[in-house]
Amino acid sequence: MRQFYSLLPITGAMRWRLALGLFLACVAALANFGLLFLSGWLLAGAAFAGAAGMAAQQAFNMMLPAADVRFFATLRILSRYAERLVTHDTALQLIGALRAWTYSKLAPLAPAGVNDKRGGDLLSRFVTDTDQMGQYYTDTLLPFVRAGVCCAVAIGITAVFLKTAAVWLIAASLVCGVAVPFVTGRLSDALLARVATEHGVQQADLAETLQSLGDYLTLGAAERQQEHILRQQHALMAAQRKLAALEGAAKGIITLCATGTTLAVLVSAVKAFQNHALSLPEVPMLVLGSLAAFDVLAPLPAARQTWGRIRLAATRLHAACAVSPLVPTPAIPAQAQPPYNLKLDNVSFRYPETHQWILHKANLSIRQGERVALIGPSGSGKSSLISLLFRFYPYQEGKISFSGMDLSSFQAETLAQNISVAAQNFHLFNGSLRDNLLLAAPHATEADLQDALRVVQLHAFVAQAPQGLDTLIGNDGLKLSGGQAKRLTIAQALLRKTPWLILDEPTEGLDAETENALMTSLLKARPDATLLCITHRRTVLPFMDRAIRIENGAFHPAEEARA
Repeated sequence: MRQFYSLLPITGAMRWRLALGLFLACVAALANFGLLFLSGWLLAGAAFAGAAGMAAQQAFNMMLPAADVRFFATLRILSRYAERLVTHDTALQLIGALRAWTYSKLAPLAPAGVNDKRGGDLLSRFVTDTDQMGQYYTDTLLPFVRAGVCCAVAIGITAVFLKTAAVWLIAASLVCGVAVPFVTGRLSDALLARVATEHGVQQADLAETLQSLGDYLTLGAAERQQEHILRQQHALMAAQRKLAALEGAAKGIITLCATGTTLAVLVSAVKAFQNHALSLPEVPMLVLGSLAAFDVLAPLPAARQTWGRIRLAATRLHAACAVSPLVPTPAIPAQAQPPYNLKLDNVSFRYPETHQWILHKANLSIRQGERVALIGPSGSGKSSLISLLFRFYPYQEGKISFSGMDLSSFQAETLAQNISVAAQNFHLFNGSLRDNLLLAAPHATEADLQDALRVVQLHAFVAQAPQGLDTLIGNDGLKLSGGQAKRLTIAQALLRKTPWLILDEPTEGLDAETENALMTSLLKARPDATLLCITHRRTVLPFMDRAIRIENGAFHPAEEARA
């Protein structure tokens, strides 16, 4: 419950729309009750007057109650339409606000804070759980508020005519509006928790299976994975069938209760008529009124099950979003100013929950405009330096300064405005070449795109492609070769025109001629940029001013790259 209520402030800006939707829902339900209640009296009164003779027919005033019936019928139609319009629009706005809030909480955690979460499960929380949270208004709050208001009004009006009938309605309201939903919820909660867990696991498995389908096929594991997913689906469907059976049983109990209550009201009304406490038209009026009261009680078992789903969704969302970032955001963010020098003083760093030092009392200095190669064995910490520069992880000792200021005074977004990275483990989106380039530089012109492609030696490939820059590259760039995909990420970095360029294995998978042309064009295109090139290939070193080797957690001067 605490996790759910912690998310309620998001609805603050919508409170008037939420209240309007509740009001319209109650008006629509009360209009339906008034329509049936008055129709019962009108039909019975008209029949009685017709059977009583000409004098009774002339004395019976049909115009006024008929007008009231039309009024309630029109009011029901209009209020139901307005209620659907307002409540569903508000629910969609609420879901949008929840997703924006969730993204604002998850984004600062990436990548360090979400490494322990499976991508498919995180996506399920972002999409499914926020959607279920948004259903709280239409599928839980609204049915219970509407039932409470309408039952109170129906009982009060019934009590004016016949207190015995009101007692029966009170008893039925307690059974159908409180006891049945409560028992249904208690029996459903364990199943709902199992469904939520199994659904999250299945979503994660499906996402990873689709992402790695080629690997499953080459390993001969595709059929086993298919059987595994089918078993998950069968278990999920079995639990959902049990939930549907519980809901169906609850609705059956409410139907039996409605029938029994209606008969009890009918018997009480007939006795009151025989005792001259009621007129004949008031008997069917009370009977139809009691039936109308059950219209708002029938959805409550399903609403209680939905409430169980919402509480689980709130718990899952809270667990994902309530984590504090590993690196706190500065209270007053600094802005980088030239010269954009980088300095590490006695920096020690290791990843959370590990004991091995990646850097230990390491010192490094890179001045603006330098071209530096960073070399070293795999796992020595070359790529970890990028994570430190963008403040993805905290370092345990020492100090890092950029642009003459402590790195902790910068936001990651500010650092990204000054440093562009072509990472070794990059990601390309399922779109066109143009889409992926404009993602890095939304305001780039056609000439800018062509210049960047020319620098990375992709202009000939794009010119020969049937659709040029609008050629689709597939999910994660699968329609490109490894070297082409890598060069596309370098083009993205170039388009951003930042003072710093960090290239992680930029020439991996390239032949010697393309490698040489790429590095020559790159240095010619950005002679002013500070270039940090992380590489295993010594053929890149002649293009650098100096080379630094990282080994045993420290930076050491390597052979000079240039004279």
